[in-house]
Amino acid sequence: MSNKQREKIDLLGIASFGLFLALIGVIFAVTPELPSEIFDFVKDFQLQLVYPGVYFYAPASNHPILYNTIFQFCLIFAIFQVVILVARFMLKESISRKSGTFSGLFFWFGSAAALGLLKSESIDWFIFLGWLIVLVGIVIIVKSSISLTFWARIKSSKRR
Repeated sequence: MSNKQREKIDLLGIASFGLFLALIGVIFAVTPELPSEIFDFVKDFQLQLVYPGVYFYAPASNHPILYNTIFQFCLIFAIFQVVILVARFMLKESISRKSGTFSGLFFWFGSAAALGLLKSESIDWFIFLGWLIVLVGIVIIVKSSISLTFWARIKSSKRR
């Protein structure tokens, strides 16, 4: 296999996806009531007033067991992403892969924080959704900023 082909295969990305699937499996195995919690959560959705004349679906009640389970998933996956990022630096992988993993940290840790607030009822469902939208925006900004910064440095160093 040539170096270009090897570079195209993201082994750490595959490992990350493997952990993602394994973590989902473990969570279902150690939380036997999770399927019924998910069913209750979906069944609990109803139209709620968001703004005068604007309605949107939201759960009518709090689901702390489900929120805590997803919180734990996000936290464990975020910590694993730190390990992946360190490995990417050790293996001198591309800036694009490093920035993708780094920006993903914002999403996973941010999601864990938002879920922690949601399960404690410090925020409501719509604030939680807003938080997720903000996190997606931050991920895009962080990834593109890192990539552009290093791309500009590489371009300027080649001119010298």
